[in-house]
Amino acid sequence: MVSGWKAALSVAAFVATATAWSVPTMAAWPERPVTLIVIAGAGGGSDFTMRLLARELEARTGQPFTVVNQAQGGGVVGMTTYVKARPDGYTLGQLSPFAQYRLLGQADFTAASYSPVAQFNADPAAIHVAKGSRFQGVPDIIAALKKDPGSLKISCGGTCNASWDIPFVSLLLDQGVDVSKVNLIPAPGSAAGLQELAAGGVDVVLCSLPETDALTAAGRVRSVGVMSGKRLDRYPAVPTVGEQVGRTYEGGTWRAIAGPAGMDPALVAAIEDAVKAAYESERFQKGMKERGFGLQWRGSAELAAFLKEHEAMTERVINAVGYKK
Repeated sequence: MVSGWKAALSVAAFVATATAWSVPTMAAWPERPVTLIVIAGAGGGSDFTMRLLARELEARTGQPFTVVNQAQGGGVVGMTTYVKARPDGYTLGQLSPFAQYRLLGQADFTAASYSPVAQFNADPAAIHVAKGSRFQGVPDIIAALKKDPGSLKISCGGTCNASWDIPFVSLLLDQGVDVSKVNLIPAPGSAAGLQELAAGGVDVVLCSLPETDALTAAGRVRSVGVMSGKRLDRYPAVPTVGEQVGRTYEGGTWRAIAGPAGMDPALVAAIEDAVKAAYESERFQKGMKERGFGLQWRGSAELAAFLKEHEAMTERVINAVGYKK
């Protein structure tokens, strides 16, 4: 007959063993190939930067990272693919400006739709005029729009209500411009908008600085301001908007890695560590700089806070301009 205390110890040992077996431990990530969804077509900036990152992740983890381009619906299809995937870390995707989709009735994405991992890129919006334009700086453009909001033809450098025009309109709102009357013109892309600028068809184009390199070198386009916290190393002669109006304005396009909502925080942390190692690698840094892509790091927590700011700015602008109409 087993004594009482021995029986109690036996039961406790059994329970401890059973509990240890019943609580799974998270396997090291990644144990198998990972899919990375790019919400843009092949050959563009999103495709290049995501493939550059995938190459470094493969080198550091020893697992394949398969890049899949899903640009349909302006990126809605790609985002839908990975936000509906299993939250196991094996289907991740590009997170870029998303708040406009819900406000325009195109999708229902919110910050809560994602498990943000890390931001690795930011390309600030910049404001460009023709070489012979009467506008010498951003204050001149603001003054003209205050006097007559519809007097200038402003190319969004692509689809309006997106990366380039939303931060610019936010600036105009703060400067007291009636943005509902501002003449914003969509373009097939930044290249088309800049060609129209050089030809005299529009007064201002909103897009990134690297996209103007050829026309700037040809003496046909002049950049008067960049929406970043400091001047860009590659374009030291272009002043920030903040230098000219006395308040910092940052905005433009950005690229990050995210997964579907509900990912284990420990898994997110492991992926963040891997992405950070890839981001800090000499080859990734060099590849981004050689192509003129901006480097910006935000970890998971900082990125989550930024997503809220992005939603607030986008809603403010879209409501003010009347894009919903």
